[in-house]
Parts: sequence; C-alpha cells; structure tokens
Amino acid sequence: MADEAILEDDIFDVPTPVVIVISDARGKTATSVVEAAADQFGEDSVIIKSVGNVRDLATVKKYLDENVEEGVPTAVFHTIVDRNLRRDIRRELDGRGVPSIDLLGPAITVLMSLTGEEPKLEAGRRVDSKVEEL
Repeated sequence: MADEAILEDDIFDVPTPVVIVISDARGKTATSVVEAAADQFGEDSVIIKSVGNVRDLATVKKYLDENVEEGVPTAVFHTIVDRNLRRDIRRELDGRGVPSIDLLGPAITVLMSLTGEEPKLEAGRRVDSKVEEL
C-alpha cells in the first residue's frame, strides 16, 4: 500500500514549466510579453528565467546547457535584433527540441515593409515613439 502512495505522488508531481527569455539587451520587452501571457493562467503556472545582453550563440548554448533540465517542459521567447544571431538561436533551439518564439524579428520585418526603411539593428536602441490612445 505504501508503494502505491509513492507511485501516486510521482504521477501527480509534474514539474513547473519554464520559460526562458533571451535578449540582446535587458530583456524587459520579452519578459513583459511572457508575464502578460502567464497572467492568463494560474499563479505560479510557469517559472520565468531571463538572460540578457546576449551577443553570441556560445552564450545561449552555455545558458541552455546549465539551465534546461530534462523532463521539465521548457520554451524560449527571444528579442534578438541581429538577424544572423536570431537565425542561429532558432536553429539551436530547434535542434534541442525546445519550442521558441521570436518576438522581435517579425515585428521588424512588418515595420520595414511599411516604412521602406532598413532597420538600424542596434540592440537596446530606444526612440521616443508617439502612441495615440483612443
């Protein structure tokens, strides 16, 4: 009977999913999006971890090696400006079977098509954008 109780505890002891935020700046943008999404679920539904100031793939690989635990559901949300680094990160995550969402790349592409301008591609760049509220 005691063995059955231990087995039952193991069945329901599901690890809390982890969302890793990767950014080439501070990570505030991606973290805000992840927090807004997580707010739609129960308290403590996910653990959010963040790594900022990422400049190369080696940093990402090292972070993943040290922080992704087998058996723990994990996903990555990232805001990386550099196209090549974004591509390399996506390939690394795909190779590891870690689902990911590029939060910045598609937005840059759409704005580039609207403006006809090439993006500056500077990590952490800020300008005073006017937002009209209705």
